[in-house]
Amino acid sequence: MLNHKLTGDQLEYQKLARDFAERELAPNAHKYDASGAFPKDILEKAFESGLLNVMVPESLGGLGLTVFDAAIIFEEMAAGDSGIAGSAEASSFAQQFLIEFGAQAQLEEFLSPMLETPTLAGFGATGGVKANRVFFRREGDEFVLSGRHAAVINGGVADWYVIRAQEDRRESEARGRAPASTQKESYSYFIVRADDEGLNFTERAQLLGRKSLVISAARFEEILLPAGSLLGTVGQGQEIYNHCLTKTYPIMAAGMVGVAAASLQHAIKYAKERTTFGVNIASHQAIAFMLADMAKEIEAARLLVYQAAQLADQGIISTGEAICAKAFAQDMVMRTTCDAVQIFGGYGFSREYPVEKLMRDAKVYQLIENTSENLKVELGRELVMSV
Repeated sequence: MLNHKLTGDQLEYQKLARDFAERELAPNAHKYDASGAFPKDILEKAFESGLLNVMVPESLGGLGLTVFDAAIIFEEMAAGDSGIAGSAEASSFAQQFLIEFGAQAQLEEFLSPMLETPTLAGFGATGGVKANRVFFRREGDEFVLSGRHAAVINGGVADWYVIRAQEDRRESEARGRAPASTQKESYSYFIVRADDEGLNFTERAQLLGRKSLVISAARFEEILLPAGSLLGTVGQGQEIYNHCLTKTYPIMAAGMVGVAAASLQHAIKYAKERTTFGVNIASHQAIAFMLADMAKEIEAARLLVYQAAQLADQGIISTGEAICAKAFAQDMVMRTTCDAVQIFGGYGFSREYPVEKLMRDAKVYQLIENTSENLKVELGRELVMSV
């Protein structure tokens, strides 16, 4: 049975993250939005506050928090600034691949050091197949990666990356080696170190919103990886991704709830202060209805996040619920932030006020790591196959 009531510990995590967001993120959001600089100093403070690496297992010395716990934390951090919070969010996603499918040696090599110093992990975002063409081939007991990826999150600022690659079957066969997998379209996941020879980040994306989040194009130029860089087994990529999305999607959706909730608070405050015809605009039915609809959608999205997170924590592989949470939150945060801008009227698109930034941040959320439309296609396919 699902119980959405927060425990005492979860209320403490929520307060810790909220206080940090109000103290460090929100006051610096405009500065980092204007400059697009990587927020290294703030992420170091987040590390000192215990807000990085929250899901690293207790067996390694971490907190071992649940998906539900992490969702609570990232909702609060994203409400402060989703660009800065996005770096920590992306690092947590990469870590999740190792937590779920990494060998003990991989956990100790890559996760344990992150508890000692404020470092990040990164991963290659899905989508844009033609722009993301990374291949691998076998060389004895090792692997060689080559190709390019258009969107590596935390690209150039992380210590290691989780990268998806497809087998170069022709190259393997030409060298007289049997393909590593019998499935033609299968792919695998590899851990690539930032200092691996042949890894080059070529260009950082200039984002519409979440501007301090570093997303970079990368070239993989004959990178030689030891056998221990493979996550799981060859050809297991789809299984790995489907399993991990049940844990990462709710956390990402929680960030969207945070952005939407922040836009609602700004809209309420402005509607109570702005007057027309002798009364504040919150008294007008049109504005009251908009605020009410925003609140309803935010609460619905939050409950979807909580449900998906708790199912994941119970070990239930519920891709449908995770997709529902993310797809709904993606469209919800766009609608809600647009309504906030509308309530501000002509001031809404002025950079002197915070809601235009939140709307730009929302658009990035709607498109990143699978668009809401792509997720609806996946959900529809899953529904049809289940009947």
